[in-house]
Amino acid sequence: MDIKTIIKEKLVTITNQGMVTIPAIFRKMHNLKDGDKVLIVEDEGTLKMIPLKELEEIQKESYNTKEMLDQMEKAKKSEIRRET
Repeated sequence: MDIKTIIKEKLVTITNQGMVTIPAIFRKMHNLKDGDKVLIVEDEGTLKMIPLKELEEIQKESYNTKEMLDQMEKAKKSEIRRET
């Protein structure tokens, strides 16, 4: 069984400065390094973090806005499937 199918959530605490620490297991799973950027998205009452690397990969594959939106929608649906 793959570690990605086992670990789905971790409880984190927001500091008084509004910061959270991304647990090491998730940083490792998504190859996040010090200084990497993530996009915070509010979606129907849920906050999601999307590594900028993943967005850049989608943009590189897209040649126009419609294709980019289609790719982003597919990525979102894929993420939802992984969460359920």
